[in-house]
Amino acid sequence: MSKIKTEAWVKAGYKILGEEGIEGIKVERLARTLELNKSGFYHYFGSMNNFLQELLCYHVSEAKLISQEISECANLDPDLLLLIIRRKAFFLVESQFLIRCKPSQFGSQLDEASKIVNKEILPLWRTATQLPEDITAALAYLNIIHHFFYATIDSDKMNYMSLHSLAIQTNDVLNKVVAGKHVVMKGSPPDSDST
Repeated sequence: MSKIKTEAWVKAGYKILGEEGIEGIKVERLARTLELNKSGFYHYFGSMNNFLQELLCYHVSEAKLISQEISECANLDPDLLLLIIRRKAFFLVESQFLIRCKPSQFGSQLDEASKIVNKEILPLWRTATQLPEDITAALAYLNIIHHFFYATIDSDKMNYMSLHSLAIQTNDVLNKVVAGKHVVMKGSPPDSDST
């Protein structure tokens, strides 16, 4: 496959996947969006299943890039929230894969993308809240945070005020889960210039 020629198809499909889910991805629609002949899709990918696998590989490669960016964040709020806004396509796709698709459709690559990102997010959540030191417990709480976040986001909520409010709500959910332990979110919103 020619990487340059297939990349346009993959990026267009990735955007649709994040906004509408797998059901929004149609060969004719992709061809129209790219102003290309749909026979090119079949030439490069052969089938929709192969194309979805390419989307998943692209998602894993994006997870690696994003994990590097997350590792450079000093804090959850505002640094990570602003990164989520900048890289919203990835987080919307992650939401589609984790919450709205059947996990068995995609197998271990889907888990790989989540693990790559969560490895970098955990230290930020630990500094923003009082997650337990026990790694197993901390990962269990992160899983709750993770699913609550991805079940809640959509393209309309990819702005700082919505994500900041969601971070506070997520912290409240975490507080309810951690019986008898008050988990406090640290940090404050950025200046309005950075939104």
